[in-house]
This record gives sequence, C-alpha cells and structure tokens, in this order.
Amino acid sequence: MKKLGIYIHIPFCTKKCGYCDFYSVKWNEIQENTYIQAAINEIKSYSALTKKFTVDSIYIGGGTPSIINSQHLDNIINTVKSIFTVEKDCEISMEANPNSITENIEAYGEIGINRLSIGIQSLNDNILKKIGRIHNSAEASEAIDRAKSFGFENINADVMFNIPGQTIDDINNTINQLIKKDIKHISFYSLKLEKGTPMYILEENKEIIMPEEDCEREMYYSGRNIMEKHKLIQYEISNFALKGYECRHNLKYWNQEEYIGIGPSAHSFLGNMRFSNPSDITEYILSGEDEIFERDIQEFMNRDDMIFEYIMLRLRLTEGLKFADFKNKFSIDFKEKYDGQIDYLTKNELVESDDEAIRLTKRGMDISNYVFEQF
Repeated sequence: MKKLGIYIHIPFCTKKCGYCDFYSVKWNEIQENTYIQAAINEIKSYSALTKKFTVDSIYIGGGTPSIINSQHLDNIINTVKSIFTVEKDCEISMEANPNSITENIEAYGEIGINRLSIGIQSLNDNILKKIGRIHNSAEASEAIDRAKSFGFENINADVMFNIPGQTIDDINNTINQLIKKDIKHISFYSLKLEKGTPMYILEENKEIIMPEEDCEREMYYSGRNIMEKHKLIQYEISNFALKGYECRHNLKYWNQEEYIGIGPSAHSFLGNMRFSNPSDITEYILSGEDEIFERDIQEFMNRDDMIFEYIMLRLRLTEGLKFADFKNKFSIDFKEKYDGQIDYLTKNELVESDDEAIRLTKRGMDISNYVFEQF
C-alpha cells in the first residue's frame, strides 16, 4: 500500500503576528468546539482512501494548535486512527507557541504526539517585539526545557532571519543557545513580507527598513555554518537536522508524495490533482455540519507539470535528484533529456552531479529559482 501524509490545520491564534499571511482567526471557545467536529467529519469523508493508503505522518499546524483543548487534539488523532491504518512509527508533529505549550505538554505525549515544532523565531526580546510575537525569550527557553523534561526529544525550533534591526550576532546567539539545549532540528528561514500583512504595510510606508540583500545572505551563511559545525546537517534549503531527525512530513512535499489537508485553507495532493479547502472557517463549519466539503481544484497536473515540479522539489533537497528515482517515476533518462541544462549549470557552478544524482551547489541554493527555470 502507498503511504499518505495528513495535514490538519488549526486556524486559531491569540494574536496574529505582523508578518504572517497563513489563514487564521482569533480564538474563541464556542467556535473551537464546532470547528473540531467539522474537522473530524472531514477526516471521515476520506474513508475511501483506506483501501489504498496507510498513514505514516500526521502534521498538526496552524494557526496555533497548542492554543486549543488537548482533548480536542486527542479526538482528532483518534479519528484518524479509527479511519486509517496508522503505522506504528508514524511521525505525529504539532506546531506550538512557546507561551501556550507548557500547560498541556504532558497531555501531548499521552495522546501520541511525538514531535514538536516550536515557533521560537528569535531569543532576542527586542526582535520578537518587532515581529509581533506574544512570547519572550525566557518563555521560549522554558518551553523547550519543559518539553524535554516530559520526554520530547524530537523538537524543531523555527528561527527567522532578515528581520529589520536584526544582526548577525543575534542570529548566532539564538542558534548557539538552541544547540546548547540539544535541539535536533532547526527550520531556518528568511522573513519575506507578504502583501497585506502589517509589516508589509509598515515597509511600504517606510516605517521599517528591511536588511540589504548582502546582509540577508550573510545572516544565512553564518547560521548555516554554526549549525553544520554542530552536526545539524542541511538537508533542504531551509532545514537542518541531526541525522535521523529530518521531518518526515515535510519530506513528503519535497518528494512529491501524496497527502491530504484537513481544515480551512488546507491543501491536498492526490494522484495528479492539487486541491484546497476554502479559506473561510464559517463556510468550513457549515460544510462540516452538512458533511459535504466543497474543494477548490487548483490544477490537474499533466506529465510535463509533474516532471518540472519533481525536479524543482527534489533540487531543494541537499541530496538532490537521484537519476534512478527519476527514471523509475517517469521512464526518462534525466542525463540524456537535460544534458544541455546540466552542462550549462555545472559550468556556472550552480549544480554538481555524479553517476547517481544532481544537486544544487551552495551558490545554486542562493539563486535556486533561477536554476529551476532552466528546466
């Protein structure tokens, strides 16, 4: 049987961060109760997939999943287990905010969550205030310590760079502190201001100034060097992990594997079809009551679309695109079909290849979109 990933969106936040453009709404208890039932009904609507798939990853994202009642999380996970065959070593991840995780941390382990992704972003309080985070550095440190005290070893820390006013020393200090806490995985990503967000408007009005591109790259290089020095190996453009702690769910995206998304704005990929739920919690809850979920079909991907996307996704991984995997999937000899592109990109030191695979160089990672366009 094939393996399936399940993403479950918890769209509630206490306060939306100034840079965030993910779909979320302000939390209230009544809406939480009705939403959870709708999500349970949507999970049940996929029961036909049980004949084709077992589930090897569940990812609970947001929003802020740690803000809701842990019993509701238990109900969701148990619903998945009652409908699907969930593999014994299934990775069950949950995103959490530092100031809302500590209260229920023991319960998370009891209900089967075995990986936490904590939104640290920075351990500099001034930087946290600038991006509108509602936790401080002390709460972030406490959240990690408390999670570890209850047996959580598989912990990711989100760390953000390219923030107005941030320095390379800020980046280095945050990463060094996380390494001292034996964090196994760090998602290290550059702040990009999305249109319509409060920080985007501030920049438009020249009330904040983003770092120059050279400075942004120096922050990235500095953080990457520290992590790799401490065996947090880069396995994807923005992700670093100790060996064996790579995020299984995210690897599904980069390996073009199938997954379903539960909740408003959640995306799914089945066969050659990408589709998503409407970004409206009221509409979603009404659909859940009727048990009729309308989904927006984003695209039916033809063979050329699948090939291009696979190349782009696999080249994001530092292990690169393996020629044998490509031939097994598409019955095409990659080196023959893309001989000209390989030659051009190699001469410009953007990719490197051997008998088994092609991969981005570190220079190629800096301008990865340009590399992808060559295919």
